[in-house]
Amino acid sequence: MNGAVPLAHFDRGKPFYPLVMQYAMQLVGFKELAVRGAVGGPDVKQAVNKVTGLSDEQSADAANLAANLEKLLGPLELRSSVRVQPLLVPVDDIAKEVVSNVWFLGNYLLLSAGSVLILAHELCKDKAAHDTGPLWEFLRHCRHAAAHGGRFNFQHGEPRRPAKWGALEIVAGLQGSPLFKGADGVGFLSPADPILLLLDIEQAYPALA
Repeated sequence: MNGAVPLAHFDRGKPFYPLVMQYAMQLVGFKELAVRGAVGGPDVKQAVNKVTGLSDEQSADAANLAANLEKLLGPLELRSSVRVQPLLVPVDDIAKEVVSNVWFLGNYLLLSAGSVLILAHELCKDKAAHDTGPLWEFLRHCRHAAAHGGRFNFQHGEPRRPAKWGALEIVAGLQGSPLFKGADGVGFLSPADPILLLLDIEQAYPALA
């Protein structure tokens, strides 16, 4: 085995393919951002110049920088707890998959945005600043929708309290509707909204630790 992710083993008609692809895309994106941070942009020549432009007195720094850049610019390797070999993520194969399935994977990218809301709710639900006000209730229902396949799923008489954020309000009539708007424009939230919602909550609750 060469350790590469066996993308061909994931059936595109089954649930795991888009999930694995989203995870791989996030990892690749993290790596690309690290490269940009190290070299100041996407130009590989800049990376070379950063190393070769250092003086002899900075040779140790040059060696460290070269080693770090080699790792960043090389293949993405992931450690495993069940195998000795690292798992190699084939970036070029990932890119080809994105191009050939851009709309399908794009919709799952929106679904994965719900993980931000899930984690935000779970991290804050036991905080002293957390109450049953409209903003927290709004986040709670968005969290539940994200955890139920990206659709609102009200149970036990929910929503029982006002759940409002700006001009948006979560009401029982949203039952079964998508949390995020798709390419057809049907849905509730847009891609920027998780960021803006969490910013508004943070500013509305300065005691949130």
